[in-house]
Amino acid sequence: MIPPRVREFNNSKGEENVFYALRGLPADITVIHSLRWLHPSRKQKLVPNMQVQGEGDFVIFDPSRGIMVVEVKGGRVWCERGQWRQQNRKTGVTEDINPEKQASDTAYRIRERMLQQSAKMSKLLICHAVWFPDGMPDRANLPPNYPTEIVFDEEDVGRPAPAIGRAFAYWQHVYPGRPPVPAEEREEVLKALVPSLNLVRSIRRSHEELEEQLVQMTREQAKVVEFLDEQEHAAVHGAAGTGKTMIALEKARRIARPNEQVLFLCYNSALKNHLQQYHKLPNVRFATFDGIAREFIGSQGTFKDQEERFVEFLLQDEPFPFAHLIVDEGQDFESDWLEALSSRFRDGTFYVFYDRNQLVQSGDLRWLEAVDCRLVLTRNCRNTDQIANLAYRAGNLGMAATLGVNGPQPALHIVGSAQEAASRTASLLEEARQKLKLAPHELAILTLDTLSGDSPLANLKIKGLTVASDPADNAVTMTTARRFKGLEASVIIVPDVDLSKASDPDWRRRLYVACSRGRHAVHLITASSEADMKHAARAFAGSDKAGQNWRALARELGVKLAQGENNDTFQE
Repeated sequence: MIPPRVREFNNSKGEENVFYALRGLPADITVIHSLRWLHPSRKQKLVPNMQVQGEGDFVIFDPSRGIMVVEVKGGRVWCERGQWRQQNRKTGVTEDINPEKQASDTAYRIRERMLQQSAKMSKLLICHAVWFPDGMPDRANLPPNYPTEIVFDEEDVGRPAPAIGRAFAYWQHVYPGRPPVPAEEREEVLKALVPSLNLVRSIRRSHEELEEQLVQMTREQAKVVEFLDEQEHAAVHGAAGTGKTMIALEKARRIARPNEQVLFLCYNSALKNHLQQYHKLPNVRFATFDGIAREFIGSQGTFKDQEERFVEFLLQDEPFPFAHLIVDEGQDFESDWLEALSSRFRDGTFYVFYDRNQLVQSGDLRWLEAVDCRLVLTRNCRNTDQIANLAYRAGNLGMAATLGVNGPQPALHIVGSAQEAASRTASLLEEARQKLKLAPHELAILTLDTLSGDSPLANLKIKGLTVASDPADNAVTMTTARRFKGLEASVIIVPDVDLSKASDPDWRRRLYVACSRGRHAVHLITASSEADMKHAARAFAGSDKAGQNWRALARELGVKLAQGENNDTFQE
């Protein structure tokens, strides 16, 4: 997405919805928002009624198909005798519009620019489309310059890829023989469209130009960041996916100075390693509580002994090279740890980010609930609506606000044994690789319980893929939900869903954590019996009168059933 974040959409909610919808396109596609252009006056006579200047709401560059300009018209829009009109929502003023011509003018200007850059661009398909994101036009009565294939409506906001493919197919039929852009020329196309290109890494390590490379900070998160600029000590609570780590990193970046080092503490070593490797910041040190304790008091004794001695060290005001502290996943920290850290950083900045619903380690919330300044994040900006729905139901939580991103429905796979669960896990990973073209590190297997050495999953072999217990670039991660907290992946597979534990609050929290890690797809695999299924259906429904069959359980979880091998499990 260029630019990666947009502060204002010219008061167009429809344009904003389209922006978020297009973020879900495959990673090899580039989307440019609000491409402004000027038309040289010497060319004016060659194009009757061509505007001197204009703007393309969205310009989509798909190397396999070409360039498409999309003009968006939201709100109240209608057509009378071929003339399109739009009413301003705030003022009520009605004006004539010509969205197809606006898109066509931009496409023409881009075509000229491409030819100016290189004669090789003469075969590049450059086309246009129109999007009405707030309604559904009568496709039987569209004007002749609005073929139905290039007109998108509100239904296409949830599934933009098929609509864009339909429009490209139409123009490829009109202008046949337009080849894909060779790999060596793609950067040349982008340089012509956006000569100064500066892509920014997101909170996670972006897999090679795949999926979301750029993160849009919500208004809610931006307000929290701004508020914290004036607040030195605070606790920030948010459910999974609300952007806690992203805000924590932004705050660390803002307060770090050469003479004011920031200590960024995690409980989870996997999260610490991920941040340290892919999100290095000047004058910021990433560490776990146990790791920093051993560094300052030594490794003698048990972990518990080391932690207790480090707490004493902190309370004694021994020399410490950090001026500020940020704690992520703070719900896993003991209250006496937080009290000692708060005392040590009383003259500096001290922020704790936590989620009370992810209390699956040994921590407690006494200090967090008692701190004077507490802020709450409510908008989930990681998960699709479908995954968020599953995660919150799994954790017995109320549904939080989301960004409204539509995606595949999570699936519940019913198998007969642990061996079948391992086999289904392997087939799902292979399918994800083939259909979604994902890098290995975008796939994760998260277990709710620690695997025994003789478990079929413990020795899982997948053709062409390496499985590792710690996140790595070229490997599928297989670990527990506990150890994966704070991290995320495009596809999450939970292969050991033991429905007999559905009444256990701790098990429910682990299921919540596991499901909430997924951005694109979540697959639950269970070898549970029908008796366990009936128990789970009642537990998730919170009622003894709940339906006691697999379909009822799927309904309570918000998932689809996948009982055979041949399921379109990655289809929306």
